[in-house]
Amino acid sequence: MINPSTTGKGGEMLRLNTLESVWIQGKLRMWGRWSYIGSGSGGHMFNNLLASKKVSKTAIQQVLKHLKSSGLDHGELMSYFLDMLSGKEKSNLVFCTDEEGLLMDAVIGEILVRTGHQRLFKLVVDRYKDRMSKKAMARELNTRHPEWCLRTCESRIDVWLQMAEAMLYLPMCDVFDKKADRFRLQSCTGIA
Repeated sequence: MINPSTTGKGGEMLRLNTLESVWIQGKLRMWGRWSYIGSGSGGHMFNNLLASKKVSKTAIQQVLKHLKSSGLDHGELMSYFLDMLSGKEKSNLVFCTDEEGLLMDAVIGEILVRTGHQRLFKLVVDRYKDRMSKKAMARELNTRHPEWCLRTCESRIDVWLQMAEAMLYLPMCDVFDKKADRFRLQSCTGIA
């Protein structure tokens, strides 16, 4: 099967190619997990635990003791563990250290917040930190704008998220020392 290098119509300005889009969405998911876990829920300790070389029973017991003393009730703790077991919290989490999370946070803050794009920032937070589906985001937008049909709201959410991802792609590449054009098709001239 041949995967397309781009999606959408030719000549569009704010569209990443497929691999660029997958890369930035992966980074944003890692940032979302990192900021969700570090947002005062007590789960930040799990990030440190998962990033360590080995996980011992004693380390897990210390984390659980700290979580209980921090005021996390049994229901919240149980829901967190069920999320971990179902795979929502563990995928790629070990690959996002605090340093990487802070770098991504700085880029997102600089590009979206400081330049006055707070609504795009809210969309990124809703999608990647709070893990709202695009459909739920569209329903929320539809309640604020009942004159728009749900399909219009879905399209707008989609376009706005793509625009935010495109705005963040180059700065994220710069901060992680990645070549921004590494996913672009290279010319075959001169190979033969």
